[in-house]
Amino acid sequence: MKTNISLLLITFLLVSGVRIEAQEKPTTSGVTRQYQSTLLAFQKIKRLLKEDKKDNTIDFENIKGSPYLNKNFILGKLYISDSLIDTNLFRYNLYSDEIEITENDQLYGLLKINGTKLILDNNTIVLKKYQNDSKPISRSYFILLAKGKSISLFKRKKCKLTPAQKATTPNQMDRAAKFTTYENYYIKKENNDFLYEINTKKKNILKIMQDKKDAIKNYLEKNNVDLKNEKKIIELFSFYNSL
Repeated sequence: MKTNISLLLITFLLVSGVRIEAQEKPTTSGVTRQYQSTLLAFQKIKRLLKEDKKDNTIDFENIKGSPYLNKNFILGKLYISDSLIDTNLFRYNLYSDEIEITENDQLYGLLKINGTKLILDNNTIVLKKYQNDSKPISRSYFILLAKGKSISLFKRKKCKLTPAQKATTPNQMDRAAKFTTYENYYIKKENNDFLYEINTKKKNILKIMQDKKDAIKNYLEKNNVDLKNEKKIIELFSFYNSL
């Protein structure tokens, strides 16, 4: 574990709408754990499914979809303020917006510490502040898509659980419980401390990139860019940052 990291381990954790001040000491592997948050997320799922089991296990096989970016734990590297903290098996829980890790057969959610970055498979997952028009500044994990000096592009993936529904008429069928994943794009400009959500329609993109509007408009037309295609959106932002 790197020196000075302990100075970063005092943080505020938001759990089910209640702000809790939590000071954690690093474990032997150097990573802070917060089991309570993960436990509450599982309890919420169980309530929605109307399960009365006392244990924390959930039969995800009976739920369509998955609450995870990566269903299985995979090897990743965890950084805080660019210092490598841990190389371990992680998975990203979209439903609870937590990075999960296991230790001694116990499931933990990592404390949200400013400067957190996780390299997991081909994804770079970072903890960032963000703001929507109707909501105050908050924090969440984002997937970095294109890093640039002027504008960086991020994706936020979220997940919601729809409980099972019994058919109300003979012509209907029962509906199984399901996780639905959806995503939104965010940008961070050079002089901003937080991310904000964007719409990827052409007129909005041109407004975002108005300082290089002519070049971007020509690029879009010349390459017949489909702005519903994430790969093309990433290429566009990379082109913008190269100008």
